[in-house]
Amino acid sequence: MKKGMTLIEVIIASLMFVVLAVVIAYVFRAIILSWSSGETRTGIDVVLRRSAEELSRDLRKARVVQSSNDEIRFTQDLSSYYVYYFYNSGDAYPPAFNQNTYELRKAALSGGINGTFAYGSGLLILGDVLPPPATDISFVNNLVTLDLSAKRKDEAIRLRAQISPRNL
Repeated sequence: MKKGMTLIEVIIASLMFVVLAVVIAYVFRAIILSWSSGETRTGIDVVLRRSAEELSRDLRKARVVQSSNDEIRFTQDLSSYYVYYFYNSGDAYPPAFNQNTYELRKAALSGGINGTFAYGSGLLILGDVLPPPATDISFVNNLVTLDLSAKRKDEAIRLRAQISPRNL
C-alpha cells in the first residue's frame, strides 16, 4: 500500500486553503474599514465640539446679538463687533448655499453691529460644514441655536446646541 495524498486530496486541501484565505481577507478588510470610519468620525466630532465650544464662549459673553442670513453678529464690549458666517469661494455674499461644503468663519465687523466685513476674511473656525438646511445658526427669543453638520469623506456628524447669552 502506498502512503501519501492523491491528486483529489491535494486539490480539495488547496481549495479549502484558498476559501479560508479569502474569508480572512474579507474580515480583515471589514475591520480596517470600520477602524478608518471610526477614526474619521472621531476626528470630525472633536473638531465640531471644539468649534461649538468656541462659539459658546463668545456668545455667552455677548451683550448684543443679531441673526440674519445664517450668520450671527455680536459684541461683548460694545466697541468690538464680530460675525460668525459661512464661506465658500464659489459663492458670493450673501451666500446662496448651492455649494457642497462651507467654512464657518469669525470676522471683525467695521461700523458696528450692522457693519460690513470682507467675505472670506477672518478666522477659520470649522471646515467641511454642510450648507443649510443641514446646518443652521440662528438667534430667536434670546437663544442662539447652533445646528452644525460637518462631513469628511463619506462620514457626517451633526451637533446641535443652544446658547443663552448671559449679558443681554
